[in-house]
Amino acid sequence: MPKEKRKLLNTEQIMKLKNATEFALILAASPIAISMGNLGVELMKGIERLFYDKNGRKLLRKDSEAKAIRTVYYLRTKKFIRLRWAGDDFIVFLTKLGRKKIQNINFNNLTVPKQKHWNGKWWLIAADIPTKKHKRGADLLRNKLKEMIFFPLQRTLWLYPYDPREEIQYVASHYQIAHYVTAMEINRLDIDDEKKLKKFFQRTGVL
Repeated sequence: MPKEKRKLLNTEQIMKLKNATEFALILAASPIAISMGNLGVELMKGIERLFYDKNGRKLLRKDSEAKAIRTVYYLRTKKFIRLRWAGDDFIVFLTKLGRKKIQNINFNNLTVPKQKHWNGKWWLIAADIPTKKHKRGADLLRNKLKEMIFFPLQRTLWLYPYDPREEIQYVASHYQIAHYVTAMEINRLDIDDEKKLKKFFQRTGVL
């Protein structure tokens, strides 16, 4: 799936964002036009919910306000957003740089959505990548699958309990190796492998 068509982060992914800049860009990328006033309100709420001081305490109101102001100023200075006067407020627009930054945020925070109920089947990712020509792509794919908590059954075989086809296509296309990567659902595994998989995904919180 082309990067520009990826949907924005879900709530769980947003909770893992590293800084206020990323959160503000996600807000600005909303399909509904957002005013500077509304951006400020939503950014304040997010900062109060997501960010803490050095001692692990939630930020004071004045600190949250200061962080929100600095964040918007930074986005405009870096030309990630532009403002257009409309009535008594500004409308916030993403620039080309801002859209590129959003693509990177989406990719870095990519996860396979967790389902309410697991059907007991497994998804196998097979990556038969010619390493002479695509060694870097193969290495990057392995690192990304580890980051996304896939289980490495073998060097080129990875397993996951939920349907990852959209995410795998996105990652493989990003690394220009989609032609060599396949996802398939399987009904039965070796008993010992299945026990190992269940233990791994329960321990990591996926199941």
